[in-house]
Amino acid sequence: MGLDDKKPKNSLTTTSASPSDFTPSLDIWHKDGSVVLVTEKTAFRVHTSILASNCEVFRDMANIPQPSADDDGAETHENCPVIRLGDTAVDMKHFLQALYDFAYFRPGKKTKFPVVAAVLRLSTKYEAPQLRRRAIDLLSTAYPCTLAAWDNRSKTRLVPPFEGEICAILYLAIENDVRVVLPGLFRAASKRSLPTMLNELHNLQLNEGTRQNVIEKFVVGRDSLRQAEVKHILPFLELSFYRPACRNANDCLIKLTNQRNASFIKLMDPTESYQKWCDENPTSVGETLHLCDVCSGLVKESISAGRQKIWDGLPEMYGLPGWETLVAENDIGEDSAEED
Repeated sequence: MGLDDKKPKNSLTTTSASPSDFTPSLDIWHKDGSVVLVTEKTAFRVHTSILASNCEVFRDMANIPQPSADDDGAETHENCPVIRLGDTAVDMKHFLQALYDFAYFRPGKKTKFPVVAAVLRLSTKYEAPQLRRRAIDLLSTAYPCTLAAWDNRSKTRLVPPFEGEICAILYLAIENDVRVVLPGLFRAASKRSLPTMLNELHNLQLNEGTRQNVIEKFVVGRDSLRQAEVKHILPFLELSFYRPACRNANDCLIKLTNQRNASFIKLMDPTESYQKWCDENPTSVGETLHLCDVCSGLVKESISAGRQKIWDGLPEMYGLPGWETLVAENDIGEDSAEED
């Protein structure tokens, strides 16, 4: 699947295996359940009504008749039909717990990535829209769609950071058509060493066409981002930068000129460049350069406006639709507002 395409609707598929080769789950085994789902070697006894009311793909199961004792053609367990699925037992456990227990996957609750990933995968596969939106909302706290949220994400993200998260979340997002987090992921990837990031992207377990598409978008977007940062974050270093009411015109001009000469020497290395520092510390630039109060305020305003302009155009740099389209297609925030 390419980044520009959407997946078709999923249909329920089963896998065959020998009967009675499973172990009942210790976490999800409802004695009054009406169906047994088997993934790998673990069985979950659940209610057809719960599945049908939340998952489009399971909806037809509500009409499955109870098998008779002499029906040799259907696999049963304790008079319940057995359905074998190709998912992992761990994913199914997280998904079913999220279905049965609202608090387990509550909006606004810190949730580890494996849980979010499991719920997103199966809510996408079995078409459970509320759980899917909730999972996307959680991922969006780590890679948000607004600059303000991005700047504050270290304090507000609900999916705790983990080693290798950029490629892990990137893979999950692509496989489950969650494009709204891709601009933030690509931006974060663009701040890392290019050889390291390319090596990790080459190892993504995607089909060859999709993987090459991802790498191409990343490389082109990384270059576009770097050019945009120089253009929109560093205008205050230009001689034409307007500084009315400067309290020390010559002194401030000399300091800005000196910094301009020094900063452009480093522009070949995006991990050390001055615009990167300004992007991360917009309120400290004027003070660090020892500019007057007026010039410090103007520099801060210039950098802030430039950062917003870059953010507004971030998706297009990586060949994606604009923020408005990405947010609309993934219904960001609707589930949280609805549930709270």
